[in-house]
Amino acid sequence: MDSEPDATVAWGGLSTPGRRVLVQLGAVWMLGSALLTTAIPALAPLLFVGWGAVLVGLLVVVVLVAGLLWLIARSTASVTVLGARPGLWALLVLAGGLALARLGWRWTDEVGLGVSSDATLTLLLGGVPYVLVAGLLLRGWRPRLAAGLALVGLLGFGLVALARSGPDEVTERLRYAAQDRRAAYVVEIPGYRPVDSAYGGELGAGEFVPADPAAVSPARHVNVIAGPVVGDARGECGQPHLDAAPTAESCATEPGGAVYLRGVVEHGYQVARGDRGVVVLGSLAVDRDLLRRATRTLRPATVVDLPTEEQPADLFVVDLPGYRAQPLGIPRGVGYGPADHTGGAASVRVALHVTIAGQDPCVQATCTSEGAGLTYVRREDSHAYVLRRGDVDVGVTGGVSVGRALLRDAALAARPASEDELLRALPPPPDRDLLDRLRAWLQTVPAVATS
Repeated sequence: MDSEPDATVAWGGLSTPGRRVLVQLGAVWMLGSALLTTAIPALAPLLFVGWGAVLVGLLVVVVLVAGLLWLIARSTASVTVLGARPGLWALLVLAGGLALARLGWRWTDEVGLGVSSDATLTLLLGGVPYVLVAGLLLRGWRPRLAAGLALVGLLGFGLVALARSGPDEVTERLRYAAQDRRAAYVVEIPGYRPVDSAYGGELGAGEFVPADPAAVSPARHVNVIAGPVVGDARGECGQPHLDAAPTAESCATEPGGAVYLRGVVEHGYQVARGDRGVVVLGSLAVDRDLLRRATRTLRPATVVDLPTEEQPADLFVVDLPGYRAQPLGIPRGVGYGPADHTGGAASVRVALHVTIAGQDPCVQATCTSEGAGLTYVRREDSHAYVLRRGDVDVGVTGGVSVGRALLRDAALAARPASEDELLRALPPPPDRDLLDRLRAWLQTVPAVATS
């Protein structure tokens, strides 16, 4: 039996194989272009009918296109390696062409060619994916090599174009995190560790806490809360039960009727005032004698005691030297904290903050300029250094127990985060498809992104 003539004898000549190759590829081109420009867009109106109508329409299009491809395969069987199986050839060309067309459609949109929105470009280029698949199935190594090289070349060009298209990965992550690139600063602070360890090691942005937990002095606060007695329930020391009273691990009745209560995190005194009970509770760092003396000064609050309260009649206050009173919301009462704002984590915490230049850092604060764009800012409960860096202000704020020199050194040491640091710290946007992830990967490969 004679073998089939080689399709590479004459691509554009008058030989029968050459003409059949041109006829096959030309027919595939036209069918592929018609599929993208006419058949698939024609399904859009069916969306108003329902997804069932769309599926039926899509099935009709697939069957019609597959049938036409089968006819093409039968008519040009001598130039394809699957001449004896035209159905398989039609399936491969249709499936492979659709896959490449979908990828190419999205790819050209991503790199800004706008093929999907241009009918002329779609008509000219829509059949290329199907032609490439058909070319890979031709007889002879030369046409298959040509089709393979064309496919690889297009893919390579597409990779480079994709890597250079759209925002880079750092910009994309900053946008998702709602951060301004100009405000992305990091710093290392001796003796401190960042609350957010996303940058790794001691490098961080935002808040910092002492690396040694022992450096955090205990918090001191006192709350004075009054409430009605709950039924006839009584505690171990005979005191009426109050919702505001802590769960006591121990109690003791002192002269005058006051009951000392000690819980896991608080201790203090409970006394009766008419039909109400009042507790004077402090953190365990507050001295018991101080709480005892304060309880002896317990009295109904007045506007003089709480200027911000219009009706403080249901509140009680005490005398606590060195503490400042302020109303509590839930539960309703009066809270006391150190007037000098010492004690607790807030007094030793440090925070890096960067703002766009133009905001006045001296609002409700006392400022001292130290030259070269460096300003010391003092507030009642904190202090800070602010350094002008181009169009941003880099500030490092600390509690009252933080040394001024440490804040100054940190403000001078803060620097813009590098791209590698941002890529480590910022999460990628969710719901990214294959091309988004591919672009992100390509942009991390300098050899591809800069070629």
